[in-house]
Amino acid sequence: MGAHEALEHAEHAGHAHGSKQMGVTMAILAVLIAFCAAMVGSQRQELMTTLLDQSWAHSSWVAAVVKDEMAVADMQKMRGQPNTAGNPAVARLIRMDGDYNTEADLAKTWDDASDPLVDAHFDAAEGYEHAQLVAEVALIIASIAVLLSNRPAWFASLVVGAIALCLIGFTFVSARGAIAKAHHKVEEAEEDYIDHSESDLDTKGREALLNELDPGGKIRATAVAEAKQDEEDYTKQKHSKSGEAKPGENEKHSEAKTQNAPAKPKAEPSKAEDKEEE
Repeated sequence: MGAHEALEHAEHAGHAHGSKQMGVTMAILAVLIAFCAAMVGSQRQELMTTLLDQSWAHSSWVAAVVKDEMAVADMQKMRGQPNTAGNPAVARLIRMDGDYNTEADLAKTWDDASDPLVDAHFDAAEGYEHAQLVAEVALIIASIAVLLSNRPAWFASLVVGAIALCLIGFTFVSARGAIAKAHHKVEEAEEDYIDHSESDLDTKGREALLNELDPGGKIRATAVAEAKQDEEDYTKQKHSKSGEAKPGENEKHSEAKTQNAPAKPKAEPSKAEDKEEE
């Protein structure tokens, strides 16, 4: 009898130990699922940011192409004019045309460099999402193993969980290298474009013209001060008009209440008044 009880006790202890291992497996799988969800959200956020930056690069390229076409159109207008070769405006247009061509090329390089970065973030999000799906399947199998106290099902969940872990590791390593490489190229292309934009001929000519017409900057400072004052006056007028509108609204409300109020009933004549009338 004692040997039989000892055997039953050992069997229950084995089941309890197996259930504890299955619970730990489920906890690990839950951590993997949470990690994959966080990485999917992060990569998608980076993807949206990269797409916005690429739209800026594309807009810069379109603007540079339009400016170059405008410069070419101006040169075509001067083709039939006399003494075209000695006209200083022609020389300036030729230099601006070359400058706009360079700006368009740099913007196009920046735009094209963003494509691999977009693809890298998209592939990383997809990889983590697939790993999350596999980990969820492993968690379901582990839950069934706990409910049925089935060790083969638990081993199957371990195998599926190992596959999910391998997918996470592969995605992390491959995406990290691809994103770092593409991001470096995008930064270089953006810096080249910004450096050229800050030193282009159009910007220099505008600054030189402003400094020549307004050496001390007094006219520009006065214009800024007047614009600020006009904005303050407009704000004050807006507030004053809104304040005047409120009493009128109150009067309308009071008139509406007076019109909608029920009429008071007339008082009935008293008995003493009836006797006097008789």
